Amino acid sequence: MSLRVYLDSARQPRMPDGSAGEWAGFFDGAAELEAKNWPPLLWWAMFGPGDLLEARIADTEDAGTDEHAELLSEWGEATYPYLVVDQQTALSHLRARQPALTSRVGPRFSPVFDAFAALIDTRFGPYVLLRTGALAHDGEGDMRLLFTETLADLARIDAGHPTAAGGPIDGLTADFERWQHMDPTWLLAGAGDGWPTVALREQFPAAPSHRPSRRRAARSSTLDWMLGVLAAAFGIGAYWLSQSVWPAALAFAAVPATLTAHLIRRQHRKPRKSPPRQ
Repeated sequence: MSLRVYLDSARQPRMPDGSAGEWAGFFDGAAELEAKNWPPLLWWAMFGPGDLLEARIADTEDAGTDEHAELLSEWGEATYPYLVVDQQTALSHLRARQPALTSRVGPRFSPVFDAFAALIDTRFGPYVLLRTGALAHDGEGDMRLLFTETLADLARIDAGHPTAAGGPIDGLTADFERWQHMDPTWLLAGAGDGWPTVALREQFPAAPSHRPSRRRAARSSTLDWMLGVLAAAFGIGAYWLSQSVWPAALAFAAVPATLTAHLIRRQHRKPRKSPPRQ
């Protein structure tokens, strides 16, 4: 099961405190983006080593709820790392690091950086908060060490040095190079209400999913049902004629086997399509 991390606009420079019941009003009017399993590159690019804080795992839910009680029973006083920074510092980091990061992912993705910076400028503030509670609940390795190493790698960019060979930023850019054909904007900066913009969706479209159409799924379901009815009818007929279980079982199995062989022969006779031109 995939885990979700969130980027939020926040009114305070910290995580909401569940012990004080602060989650109830946290999302009122707040902007939020979502990413899967780990923060994407452009989220990291807004933070520095001094933006790493910790919160109690139990306080990811408001006190007085069953969820808070369960987390407190399971985790006690255990904490997890998260990131928070004021909006202007986030924008300063993002813009200063853009040349180094676009040189790694490719200059053609500069519009994603520009649009993301505009999004943070207009919708996220006064603080930008990276919520990572789901990773803590899942026991995602030594999170604080992983966060510290990633932020230190970004600090190398600030100092004009190359990032660590095989380090966290190398890992993030390698993952992007591998999967960018799926949805480059989502991989770089997550997704949310109004994000990516229409312009970015048109410029960097996501790969279409290969789910079967409703008509094909309905046809497959109908064929399965007919196959079951035929198999049952042949099996019952064989048993009625022979009064024996074995002929009935053989007849029941013969129907799907025969139809499967027929479909395989038909498939092999179909002409192969040439791959689409790039």
